[in-house]
Amino acid sequence: MKTITRITFLDDHGEKFFGEGPARILHAIEEKGSLRVAAMSMNMAYTKALKLLKNAEAALGFSLTARTAGGRDGGGSRLTPEGKLWLERYEAYREACTQANRELIRRYFPTIGCVIMASGLGRRFGGNKLMADFGGEPMVLRALQATEGLALHRVVVTRHEDVAGLCRERGVEVVLHDLPHRSDTVRLGLEAVGNADGCMFLPADQPLLSRKTVSELIRHWEKDQEQICRPVCGDKPGNPVLFPKWTFPELMALPEGKGGSRVIEQYPDRVAALQMDEPYELMDVDTPEELERLQLSAGVSPRFKCVGR
Repeated sequence: MKTITRITFLDDHGEKFFGEGPARILHAIEEKGSLRVAAMSMNMAYTKALKLLKNAEAALGFSLTARTAGGRDGGGSRLTPEGKLWLERYEAYREACTQANRELIRRYFPTIGCVIMASGLGRRFGGNKLMADFGGEPMVLRALQATEGLALHRVVVTRHEDVAGLCRERGVEVVLHDLPHRSDTVRLGLEAVGNADGCMFLPADQPLLSRKTVSELIRHWEKDQEQICRPVCGDKPGNPVLFPKWTFPELMALPEGKGGSRVIEQYPDRVAALQMDEPYELMDVDTPEELERLQLSAGVSPRFKCVGR
């Protein structure tokens, strides 16, 4: 998110008297030695520049510039000592406000990536489980529905062409790869997400995970954006997991075959749990029997159609 912090001073009547325009004029006067030449360099009428400075001086109660007319050197303008001090203080204040605004924006509007992990080979399932029918649609679409409209930068990381095509049709960014390890999926996802304040890793084989739970996980993490946040049902932790930015270097350097749980195990005191009442939301699908059980729990007629390879 790109933001611009503009500082404008108002007089006792609520009228603007100083901001970026007058500050630029003062800098130009310092450089050019003339208000007229400074105004020309800014494509501003001399009369307008003069009026801006006079309004500022009237509100401040002191002169910002000292102007000389004619003479052997042709006259000109320079900043008064009070004008230089005011400009320095204005710019220092503006910088402090800009920095504070960045922190507030990060606090209230954090950038959150979401890596939908869809690279499983489905060996126990007997095929590409992510394209298996769940309630009349491929199971992978449940992950897209659970994360839709939540201001997340979503990236699907997969090695399946059919999954990639399905996600692209719905306007979701895809990283298609042929690398073997879970650590590869994590790294590729983080690289695609880019500069984010946190990143959620969401398995695409949890068809009963709800949008409400994903939203609650985000809200839970936003209370303390330095914590690793994950759902827990009873004493059983589950996915998805939302990792803060400070974990990214370690996630990028995971050993082959390792996932985010390695980082969680290293920092147990920095894990915040979102308590869940519904265990089925955290269950994933590894076999046709598990798919049937989850469909029955959701009141969906079981089907065992597996599309793709």
